[in-house]
Amino acid sequence: MIKLDCQWLQQQAFSNCYQVKTVSGEEAIAVQTYHRWSDDSLLSFYILPCGDKLLITDEAESIFHFRAMGLLENKRAWRGFQEKLNGTKTDVQLEQDGEIFVLCRPDQAATTIADFVSALCALMHYERELLALPAETVELAEEVELYLRQWKPNAQLIRGPKVHGISGHSYSFDFQLDNQLILAIAPTPSAVGAVMRKSGDVISGNDLNGRNITVIVDNRTDELFDEHKAEEEIQIISTLANAVPLTNLINQAMKNTQTAH
Repeated sequence: MIKLDCQWLQQQAFSNCYQVKTVSGEEAIAVQTYHRWSDDSLLSFYILPCGDKLLITDEAESIFHFRAMGLLENKRAWRGFQEKLNGTKTDVQLEQDGEIFVLCRPDQAATTIADFVSALCALMHYERELLALPAETVELAEEVELYLRQWKPNAQLIRGPKVHGISGHSYSFDFQLDNQLILAIAPTPSAVGAVMRKSGDVISGNDLNGRNITVIVDNRTDELFDEHKAEEEIQIISTLANAVPLTNLINQAMKNTQTAH
């Protein structure tokens, strides 16, 4: 018969914990958790002394993992990382060299370690989100953000705002620009269908608070999409929300950039 007690439970917290030495010869702890990345590698972190405080760090292993998985092409993509790390009460930092860390007093260790693990788990969920998205979808959102900033450099631009629909479901939008909730999509039936369901639920709810929905549709011709298809999808979306061709946004951004110079 299995004996369940608190000592048994504490032994299940981490898969491995062992002593290591820092480059300066100080004693530190390496911790491996039961949480696993998509390639089945264990989520790990380190705890070491830093003056009268403790430094809890991943030694940049998380960023390295994303890069190894082909999910991190440039530093611009780091913005999503910091957003995920901000989900706890502890101020988890992302350094320029890719290290994720937090400093705390020894008496704060329990809650800080819990928050640090939660922050890294948020990155693990983010990894799965990115793996589920076509690369074109991620790149389109990044491109739209660039043009939005060029078009209205002084406007407040928020990434990933969440809004509740009448169903009670919480929906994520790509951006909020002033009072505009913005989605960037390719002109595919699945993308348009998702936008229509999301927009209908949100518009029927009471969480818009004076905001409007704008859908930016990539209408540039290439081997996947043609201009007429984009026009058809824009007409469909326009029955519920404001729909704008991406080329219109690009033209506005270019005009604003030329005027500024």
